[in-house]
Amino acid sequence: MKVRWLLVGSLALGTGLSSGTTTAQRLSVLDLLDRYGGGQFEAVVEVLNGDIDFGDLLKQVRRDGPVWIDAAGSADRARRETAAVTLALEAARAGEWREWKLTQMQPQMCSGSGECVQPMNVLYWKAPPLLIEWACERLRQYESPLEIERWWQLAALGVAQRSEDPQFLIGDTNIGLGLQAGEIGNTQDEIKHLDHVSKRFPHEMRFVLAQGIARDRAWTEDATQAYLALEKDPDVGGEAMMRFGAMQMRQRRSSEALRYFDRAEALTRDPYVVFLASYFKGQLFEQQRSVRRAEESYRRAVAAVPHAQSATMALAALVFRDGRRTEAHQLVNQMLAAEPPPLDPWRTYAHADDRFWPQLIGRLRAEIIK
Repeated sequence: MKVRWLLVGSLALGTGLSSGTTTAQRLSVLDLLDRYGGGQFEAVVEVLNGDIDFGDLLKQVRRDGPVWIDAAGSADRARRETAAVTLALEAARAGEWREWKLTQMQPQMCSGSGECVQPMNVLYWKAPPLLIEWACERLRQYESPLEIERWWQLAALGVAQRSEDPQFLIGDTNIGLGLQAGEIGNTQDEIKHLDHVSKRFPHEMRFVLAQGIARDRAWTEDATQAYLALEKDPDVGGEAMMRFGAMQMRQRRSSEALRYFDRAEALTRDPYVVFLASYFKGQLFEQQRSVRRAEESYRRAVAAVPHAQSATMALAALVFRDGRRTEAHQLVNQMLAAEPPPLDPWRTYAHADDRFWPQLIGRLRAEIIK
């Protein structure tokens, strides 16, 4: 996991941490839109993953994007708009681990009598989240959501969760915690992406689940309500119970955690959810020195996602300590030989719906070239 935001102590230092670099490649967004709209997706993504100035890219998108969308007339407008908002999303995903936001501590304000007041921190969003919001605003111009907007918003949720920053989705989670915790004063600049998405798609349960995920570190009572409300949902109930169990586990409520992990496994066949519920159970059983039950849990996790590193290594270590060294070596060797190596659900746990990115971006790209 990576930290994508900074708390700095002065205006001068904050300015020095601006988004672009002097060596960054200057791009033409109109050229990128032509290429992306023409189906050259991978070539454009390769450019976006290079050394580029995302701040300049955002300026061009805001200025030239609407012009490009309208350039071919009404017959091609919908397809071009899909291309433009999807390119913005691809750019946001390419840039989010390089820059995301800046939370800046302000200088003290002192009177002539020597009395000083410390202003609240100021939040500045960088280009990647603003690219998401530019595209989201374009889609929200329609009174009723277009079908493509649902797919775009699901993909955008994954990109936002990959940033590991719940503030973008729900607002400042440090409210009331003070300056040193990063609490901000300019709340009018909050984006709260999930608020307007949920209004447009009130029955999309992945957005409801996202409300709980965004809150389960800072606002556990709110997260609890969100998770438990989803228990009987056929699509996300299993994942909600798994994540609620993980929250109980962090709070050292082992019995409750195990109960909800069992519930998660009973509600779903999703390999991602089964893997995590089983892996977390294995960790708890190891803590309780219940070696046999830990081994059974790790084996279920490995069966759900074969050769995933976290569960495979945990199982290998367990059987090695039990004297079964040949089996331990086989497990590790098979894991290292797996090609391609599987995506480990535990390592991407915080990124939540980003696991759906390949399917969702594929769906959006297909709309552009159909």
